[in-house]
Amino acid sequence: MDIAQQVPQHPRVRDVLADQCQRLFFEYLETFDENEKKTMIDELSQPQRSTVLINYRHLSNFNDRLSRVIQDEYYRLLPSLSRGLKQFFREHIPKIAIEAEKLERFKRTVLNDKELYVAFSDVQMRYKLRNLNTSKMGMLIRITGQVIRTYPVHPELVSATFICSDCQMVCPDVEQQFRFTQPLMCRNPVCNNRSHFALDLTRSRFVDFQKVRIQESQSELPHGNIPRCLDIIMRNECVEQAKPGDRCDFIGTLIVLPD
Repeated sequence: MDIAQQVPQHPRVRDVLADQCQRLFFEYLETFDENEKKTMIDELSQPQRSTVLINYRHLSNFNDRLSRVIQDEYYRLLPSLSRGLKQFFREHIPKIAIEAEKLERFKRTVLNDKELYVAFSDVQMRYKLRNLNTSKMGMLIRITGQVIRTYPVHPELVSATFICSDCQMVCPDVEQQFRFTQPLMCRNPVCNNRSHFALDLTRSRFVDFQKVRIQESQSELPHGNIPRCLDIIMRNECVEQAKPGDRCDFIGTLIVLPD
């Protein structure tokens, strides 16, 4: 018998705020009418689509406190919003009036095989590039800039499964912090391995990744100053959407990339 089946897993600490936001976001999705639900199903059924776009102002009208918490803790809460989205489809898809064949295909290709993501539009608060600082890290923000360079699209490892080389314990769902990140230690309490792990490609998750560089627009540039630049990380269906010379709005969160 595999040792991974014999050794109990250590319980994980629950994020109470994330659980509450997941529940409230689920309740928000329940307010969508039949046509809106069908539209989401049609979009996610496309092979290249995995993201549902949520109108931030509409969410704020439903629950202002939820929208403000999401704005302040966006990076922290994003995984729970994705879980709430998938939970919503799992529970409500049988109640939506769609063809049986389309229903089964959606269950098979989307609910079982896809990771779903949440993105926001119509975020009102806009920041200038030179006003971004550590106080904005992890928040949901909106910036505007001119694209000056785009980089090639390539696969990015976002969630990895490792196998301990000493005891063969499986270590799933190791989040990648924008660089290759191994487990700190084996999850087997009787194994002291901290450095010898093998990546299981078949059980790890990759997404399309593209880096785009933008600079301050002329309208925001103080007189006599050199334009400041910022690198934007694009994922999934957002890749290949911007080209040099475009003036674009970007909605996301400010992060710090490790050296």
